[in-house]
Amino acid sequence: MAEPQKVIVTGGATSIGLAIAEQFLKEGALVHICDLDAAAIATALANHAGLSATRADVAVPAQVEGVVQEAYKRFGGYVDVLVNNVGCGGAHKAVEEISYDEWDATMRTNVGGMFYGIKNVVATMKLRRHGVIINISTASVRGKPRRRSDYNTSKAAIEELSNSLAKELGPFGIRCNVIRPGVMNNARMRRICEKYAAEQGRTADEVEQDYLNYVSMHSKIQPSEIGDACAFLASAKAKHITGQIISVCGNLEWEG
Repeated sequence: MAEPQKVIVTGGATSIGLAIAEQFLKEGALVHICDLDAAAIATALANHAGLSATRADVAVPAQVEGVVQEAYKRFGGYVDVLVNNVGCGGAHKAVEEISYDEWDATMRTNVGGMFYGIKNVVATMKLRRHGVIINISTASVRGKPRRRSDYNTSKAAIEELSNSLAKELGPFGIRCNVIRPGVMNNARMRRICEKYAAEQGRTADEVEQDYLNYVSMHSKIQPSEIGDACAFLASAKAKHITGQIISVCGNLEWEG
């Protein structure tokens, strides 16, 4: 009988991260999550057998080291899969209005948080000549609205980091891919629609429809679909898929 996969999912207590963790659990994996939200962690642990967790801020290298150490204690000194899911939205300001601290905070969370996790798991992956790294990006980098320069830059950096890692780590049997989620059916997307609706004197449904008008399939993406994509990329069925950016978005047209 094959050993269960050992998986770390950052930001795994809610929304997309929890859906990713749930899919791996369904497939028999052992999953360790981290999250900043202690209450969400407690709920996730109460509802999911086979799940363990560490409260951590991925923008702090020492805390990410702690996540990996806790996972290694549970898993026997290695992980098979690292899913870097955590991201922040950035400053939403004109570039000259973004403070140095705001810029640095976006980069530390969105790029640094992924690098810290990768740095701390890859040595054992190399020794075992096996491993999967999946980095969650955004539906479209070039298509994002204006006043998102810090966020857009961080997501472009994630994708180039992933491309570089696929080349560097491929000889060791380690694969690295990116998933770009589309317009999500989750609480974060609802908050975004409500925010813009309040600013524009419109309804949240009207704002949401504006987003969906740029989606060929005119539909939102369920968090479970991102979980399905991660589980596939981590499986033997995807053993030669690496260095790819895979969109799960219903085809966003605004880049064309």
